Amino acid sequence: MKRNPMNKIKRTVACLLLSLLVMSCGMLSHNASDIINDMRDARNAQYVNVGKSLLSLGRVILPSLSDANIGVSSVQLLDLSKCNVDVREKFRKRIHNLCKSRFYEEVLTNQQVSGGHTVLVHRDGQYVNEIVIANANDMTDAMLVIKGHVNTDNLQRIINDHSSYFNK
Repeated sequence: MKRNPMNKIKRTVACLLLSLLVMSCGMLSHNASDIINDMRDARNAQYVNVGKSLLSLGRVILPSLSDANIGVSSVQLLDLSKCNVDVREKFRKRIHNLCKSRFYEEVLTNQQVSGGHTVLVHRDGQYVNEIVIANANDMTDAMLVIKGHVNTDNLQRIINDHSSYFNK
C-alpha cells in the first residue's frame, strides 16, 4: 500500500504550527500586565490604574511626573499585602519568573533580609516602554508598572521617586 506524500507534509506543517502556537502562548504569559490581570481580582487585593487623562489632570499622585516631557502614559499599582499566603507565594514566583524573562532588563535589585524590590525595564531602542518596580517579600507584595515612552535620562529619576513606596 502506497502512502500519499502530501499527507506527511500536511501532518508536519500541522505539528509545526501547533508547536509555534504553544510557544507563543508561553512567551505571552511572561509580562507584567499578565501578572496584574491575573492577580488584581484576588480577595483583598488592591489595584489602581491611573490613565493618561488622569495623569494629565493633576500629576499630584506622582511628583516625578510633573514634567510634561517625561513620557509616562499610565501607571498601575497592585498591592497584595493583605491577601492570603497562597496568592502571595504565586505572586512571588511570577515576579521571579519575570526577572528571568528575556523581554525585561533588570536595572536594580535591593535585596534585604526579608526580600527586596526589583526594577525591570522593557526597552525599545533608546526609550523605555515599561518600568516594573516589584516588591515581593514577607512584609509587602506589591508591583508598580509605569508605561509610556520614557527617555532613559528620566529612568533613574522615576526609579528613585517610586521606590520610596515600598519603604512604608
